[in-house]
Amino acid sequence: MRCLLVILIGLASFTQTSEARACSCMKVTPSEGLSASYAVFTGEVTEIEPNTATKFGGIEITLRVKKVWKGDIGERVQVRTAGSSAACGYNFVKGETYLVYADRDEADPMRVSLCSRTALVASAQVDLDFLGKPSREFESDASRKSKDGEARKRDNCSASPGPASRTWLGRMLLFLAGATLVIRRVA
Repeated sequence: MRCLLVILIGLASFTQTSEARACSCMKVTPSEGLSASYAVFTGEVTEIEPNTATKFGGIEITLRVKKVWKGDIGERVQVRTAGSSAACGYNFVKGETYLVYADRDEADPMRVSLCSRTALVASAQVDLDFLGKPSREFESDASRKSKDGEARKRDNCSASPGPASRTWLGRMLLFLAGATLVIRRVA
């Protein structure tokens, strides 16, 4: 009986995705964040989509860049993040403007995590003071709106994709194991 329970719990653990692990971060200063990042910039989130470009999945966020302190990036940039905060994914919201600290590697050209100093611009004054004058600025919202003649619509959309698709299997196996134990004890 105990062997059956161990097997069922073992099978349930295999159904969890790689995003089921907990995120643990070491706090870094603005200076450490700047030196450890490939790019540091402010940008407004214009699109949030599932990441299909890499086998790791997650979310792909498109930002309209406003100011750049570090990195060779254009007026539009795409960054990727894990699909949940448990896997250190940063929860971007469409229409909001962020100070972004992005890393880079072979798997993800531009990656953002909860462990970076990425934050809403409204909450990043300490970092903005430290960073000082940006090396590059793009056109402001006001000049864009006057040129376009219309304001962009703000759509608050969370970047979180919801629960992993295979977690129901793990829960079902655990339920069956518990039901088996109850039935055996009653009988």
